[in-house]
Amino acid sequence: MWCSAESLASKVGSELSLLPDVDIKVCEFITADKQWDSVKLNQVLPSELVQAVQGIPIPSTEVSDSFCWGLTGNGAFSTKSATWKAHEHLSPSSPAWQYKWLWKLNVMPKIRVFLWQLCHNSLASRGTLLRRGIQLDPICPACLTDLEDTDHIFLHCLAKHTWDLPIVHHWLPSFPFVSLSLPTRDQLHDLALQKSPLLTRVALLLWSIWKSRNALIFNNEPPQPMGTLLSAKRSWAE
Repeated sequence: MWCSAESLASKVGSELSLLPDVDIKVCEFITADKQWDSVKLNQVLPSELVQAVQGIPIPSTEVSDSFCWGLTGNGAFSTKSATWKAHEHLSPSSPAWQYKWLWKLNVMPKIRVFLWQLCHNSLASRGTLLRRGIQLDPICPACLTDLEDTDHIFLHCLAKHTWDLPIVHHWLPSFPFVSLSLPTRDQLHDLALQKSPLLTRVALLLWSIWKSRNALIFNNEPPQPMGTLLSAKRSWAE
């Protein structure tokens, strides 16, 4: 790729068959004093491409050819730059991601990342891992009854008792969600649209429930609803 995101061959198009040698190398168009050979370029390329090629600077020293990622300043590939480039190719009709409000929450960055995963349905619950092809038992390790998916973790199972405690201790005035049948991320989004002052506390409780769930799986620690509430309060204080 000499001059754009397209290959030189695609830019030449049907005239490619008229080239004397399709395997001709770039160095054959550079003179001994490190200048583009305009005469040779005009023999094989259209005039508009000749101008584009001549606009490319030639290194004054011998530099070996190498791959360079054009979307970063240092030429090194990064997943971040690739992700932003991929977003440019989304269909204009694709709906915008509606959960951008989470990046403005006054919580620790790790909690915002957790919420981002939750709203993307990408938290590593057993049900999600099973859908992604990982062979494991998808039953909830806490209740040993139902499939462990995101809504089961945060709205059902042992989480039901966790939501009672902040109400009893006046940390929340009431259960913040309108229904146990709606997805957790949608109910969070409703709170954000309403600009509810409870949104941050709800986010902290969700984070603490997730931590409690992980402690059960990885450390074999029994869930403690009161401990979950205290963890949320500590995060709030920080």
